[in-house]
Amino acid sequence: MCQSLISSLDPSGIMSGSILAVVAHPDDETLGAGGTIRKHVEQGITVDVLCMTGDETRNAEMKAACSILGVRNLYLSERDDFAIDSSLTNEVIGAILQTQPRIIITHSSEDYNRNHSECSKIVDQAVEWASHATIFDNAHRVERIYHMEVNSLFPKPHVHVDITSSYHIALQALAAHKSQLPKSDQYYLKLYDARTRLRGVQSACERAEAFFISLPTHAGPFYPQNSVDNLL
Repeated sequence: MCQSLISSLDPSGIMSGSILAVVAHPDDETLGAGGTIRKHVEQGITVDVLCMTGDETRNAEMKAACSILGVRNLYLSERDDFAIDSSLTNEVIGAILQTQPRIIITHSSEDYNRNHSECSKIVDQAVEWASHATIFDNAHRVERIYHMEVNSLFPKPHVHVDITSSYHIALQALAAHKSQLPKSDQYYLKLYDARTRLRGVQSACERAEAFFISLPTHAGPFYPQNSVDNLL
């Protein structure tokens, strides 16, 4: 299935909601969802990005890449590539409460990169706590979490996003991460090219990015939107 991640319209006919991408390292935003981010920006959907690690060089590259993609707010930090743990949960909660996203794009807990996996788990926790109405006056419920592919491929993706029209912009954004491109004979460029072509073949378009969807976990009376009158 090839589609947009946000499909419903507000009364004016404009797609409603925003997206927050939470990533472990600079360049993950483009490698995992660059075409998807750009496509949604072109559809008038606001996209914000939070990155958990970085340094002066890589943050400058990420600013350039996210500018190319059309990102609104970019939340940067200066941490070692492996300094990702549960202490960062509050940063993600803060970004959720500030940007009020309808969906979040992040890593998969099954990615072989330990930092990607840890980032995914932190996002799961942050999404739950950000919707806790007895803690935050501006508590916000994220509807869905879209887990992206970076290093590891999903055996059965839930959704493919057609990025044929935005792929060339994603490549420009990837090229902005100059410090990473020479690694292993341009491994990242080759990976992104091969993966998006594969997913395009599987979803009957030229280029695509694949995602696995998970729903937020909410339990108890602290999450009013968790109680519904019916399932439709």
